[in-house]
Amino acid sequence: MSSSEHIRGATGRLDFLIGVVAAVGALLVIFWLIPSQIEITSRSGQLSARVFPSLSAGIVGLFGLALMIKNRHHALKPAPHAGPRILIETLAWLVWAGAALLLLSTAGFIVAGALSSFAAMLLAGQRHRLLWCAMASILLPVAIQQLAWHAFYIQLP
Repeated sequence: MSSSEHIRGATGRLDFLIGVVAAVGALLVIFWLIPSQIEITSRSGQLSARVFPSLSAGIVGLFGLALMIKNRHHALKPAPHAGPRILIETLAWLVWAGAALLLLSTAGFIVAGALSSFAAMLLAGQRHRLLWCAMASILLPVAIQQLAWHAFYIQLP
C-alpha cells in the first residue's frame, strides 16, 4: 500500500467516524432533546417550535449518513494518531460554541450569527478568501432573520 493510499484510508476512516457521530447526534436530538425541551404547539394552523430544530437535525443526520456510506470501505482501516492536534481543535470549537451562545444572548442573532459564522469558517481552515467569508458571514444571518420574519412571522432576538 502506497503512502497516499494509506493517508486516504486513514482520512476515509476519520470521515466515516465523523458521519457516525453526526448521525447518532442527530438521532439523539430528534428523539430525546427536542421532545424533552420544546413543547408541542396547541393552536391549530400555527407552525410548531419543533419544526426548525427537527429539520436541522434531520439534515445533519442525512449528511452523517452520506459520509458513512461514502467511506464505508475505510471504516476498519487504522488511522494515524493525531491526539494533541485533535484536542486543540476540539477546545477551539468548544470556545467558539460558548462564545456564540454568550454573544447570542447579549448582542442578538445578527451580530452573533455573523461573528460566529466568520469564526467557524476560520476554524474550518478557510483563510484564502477572507472578504468572501466576511460577506457570507454577514449575509447568512440577515437572510435567515428575514426568512424567519417574512415567511413565518417569527421575530428573532
